[in-house]
Amino acid sequence: MTCRNGPASNGPWEAMRVERNLALDAPPLAFVELPGVRMAYREWGRSDAAEAVVLIHGITSSSLSWVRVGPALGRHARVIAVDLKGHGDSDRPPAGYRIQDQAAEVAALCEVLGLRQPAVIGHSWGGAIALVLATSTDRVSRLVLEDPAIDQRRRTPEQRAQTREDYAATVGLDYEAALALARANLALGWTEQDVAGKADAAMKGSPAAVRAVFDENEPWDFRDRLVELRCPTLLLLAEPERGGIVSSEAVARARANPRIQVATVPGADHNIHRTRYGAFLAAVEAFLAPAAD
Repeated sequence: MTCRNGPASNGPWEAMRVERNLALDAPPLAFVELPGVRMAYREWGRSDAAEAVVLIHGITSSSLSWVRVGPALGRHARVIAVDLKGHGDSDRPPAGYRIQDQAAEVAALCEVLGLRQPAVIGHSWGGAIALVLATSTDRVSRLVLEDPAIDQRRRTPEQRAQTREDYAATVGLDYEAALALARANLALGWTEQDVAGKADAAMKGSPAAVRAVFDENEPWDFRDRLVELRCPTLLLLAEPERGGIVSSEAVARARANPRIQVATVPGADHNIHRTRYGAFLAAVEAFLAPAAD
């Protein structure tokens, strides 16, 4: 397994217009060659920093989901934001999208980059991957789960199929469609940087990969892993009436584990780190601070 810098290899040419037109301020892409997949990532902070943080985005997003969070956490840590398989500038194989597979690939990336026990932050689908990573390896020192998609069992097959197609329809878009879709979020508290990052992801993401995530995992249920967690964990919840997706049963299991702190961010929708960035960052920085021990 190797690590190298380089330009994007599989994103459409139009995607470059997002960074140019909206002045997206993000570090350059780098890549690791893992067994069967070339994984892209971005890095903030000093490579020799004592602490490291790995950021795992949600479905249909990319490392650019963290365009504000990355540099903020990078003031005190080495920060790595991954492009999960089928998203951003990573490879798009036809299969291998089980959450357990994706967790193993993040672990492999950490091995290549020399990250022995980073803190890990996962949003939505990335939260499920982060939870599996933390409960199947000893790699995670601290864990932040941002409105994680850990329980999809309650939906009918018809509802799951519709959700799959709804998500698949939001990637593989042209520039104008991607930008229009992302700009609708400005009214919710997103910045132009957030919009640029999401538009880039909407152009580069693979509809086939998004469908494979649902087909290979549905219906998934990782609530029991909340009980198994042994590392300090912060579970950040969106308000249910604003689209929060964590079930009351999952919250109850989290509260029963003394290693998990549970907090609802007032006024937050599912994209807490974008719509309530200040509250998200304050909670995460307090949790990751050495005094939290």
